[in-house]
Amino acid sequence: MPGSPVEIINRVFTLYPEGRPPVSLSSGEILRARVVSIKDRETLTLALKGSTIRAKSEVALNRGDSIIVKVESRGDQLRLKLLGIDQQEALQTPSVRFFSGPGMEKKTLGELLDLIGRLNKLPPVIKERLPEIEKIVGRFSLSPVSLKGDQLKDLTESSGVLLETRLKHILLGGPQGGPAPEWIGRDMKVLLLQLLDRLNEGDTIKFIRQNSGSVSSIRKTLNELLQNIQYHQLESRINDAVQTYLPLIWPELRDGLLVFRRLKRPHPRDSALCCFIRLTLDRYGELVTSLLYQNGFIHVVFYSESALLLDSLERHNTLLKSAFDSAGLRLSTLRVSLEREMKKAFLRGEGVDIKV
Repeated sequence: MPGSPVEIINRVFTLYPEGRPPVSLSSGEILRARVVSIKDRETLTLALKGSTIRAKSEVALNRGDSIIVKVESRGDQLRLKLLGIDQQEALQTPSVRFFSGPGMEKKTLGELLDLIGRLNKLPPVIKERLPEIEKIVGRFSLSPVSLKGDQLKDLTESSGVLLETRLKHILLGGPQGGPAPEWIGRDMKVLLLQLLDRLNEGDTIKFIRQNSGSVSSIRKTLNELLQNIQYHQLESRINDAVQTYLPLIWPELRDGLLVFRRLKRPHPRDSALCCFIRLTLDRYGELVTSLLYQNGFIHVVFYSESALLLDSLERHNTLLKSAFDSAGLRLSTLRVSLEREMKKAFLRGEGVDIKV
C-alpha cells in the first residue's frame, strides 16, 4: 500500500498502516475480509485480521460485502485475489450481492424445465402473437442421445451468458463483426429481454388478458429465467471463466453445469484450455468430467463418488476413444478417479484482483 511501511520477511508481508494495528499477510494465504467503506468506485477500505487497509478494486463492491481473498505477491507488490463470497456470511448478511439478491438466482435444471413448461402451456394464440416464446422453449428441446458437437457449441454460445462479450467483439470489430449477426436472434438473453419489452405494450397486455393469460405470471417466469443467466454471468466474471447451464431434456439429470477456462502458463506456447462438465444424476450423484487441451492433445478425467458409475465408464472407454479418433482429436489421457469430496474435483477459479 503506497505510503505505508511494509516489512517483508520469508514471504510474509507486514503492513504498518498509520494509526492502525499492523497486518501480517503470507503469500498464498486465504482469508476473509469485509468492505468497511468505499471512497469512490475503485478505492475502498477492507477490514481483515483485526485491522483495516485501503485498497483499489477492479470489480464493483458494496459497503458491507463479505469476501474471500487469496494473498499473492509479485516482488514487493501485494495483491489480494478475489475468490468469491463467504458462504457462511452470506446467510447472515443481506448486503451480499455475489450469490443472492433479486438480480440473480441459480436455477437447477428441473426448475428451469418447470419455468419452460409454464411458457409452453400458454394458449396457442398467445404463443403465435409472441413468437419469442417458441424460440425460448426450443432452447430446451435436446436430449443427450441426439446431441451433437455443433449443437452443444450453439447451446453454450446462445445461452445468454456470453451476450455482452459477443456484442463487445462486434463493437471492437472482432471475429463476430457485422451489423446484425444471425446469432442475436437465437440468444436466450436477447429473447427474454425482447419478450419482457413486449409485455409492456398496451396492445400485447390487452391481447393476453383477452385470451386467458396472465401478464404478471409470464413476466415472473421470464425474470426467473433471466436471473439464472445473470447468476452464471457473474460467476464467470468472478472466476475468470465461462460458466453456463446445460438446457437438456434428460430424466436422470437433476442439474448440469459447463465451465470453460484458459489456464495461464509462463510461456504462451504452453497455454491450455480446460472444460469442466458437472452433472448431478438421480442414481449416481455427481459426475465431474475434466477435459484439458494442451499442446495438441486432450486429457480426460472422470470424477465421481460412485464406484459403480466409474466402473461402467472404464469398461466402455473404447467408445469414447473411438469418438475422439473419429473427430480427428488426439486423446492422450483417459482415466477415472473415485472422489469422496466432490468439491475438490471441481474447478475453483480465481477472479478479479484487489490491489493493496
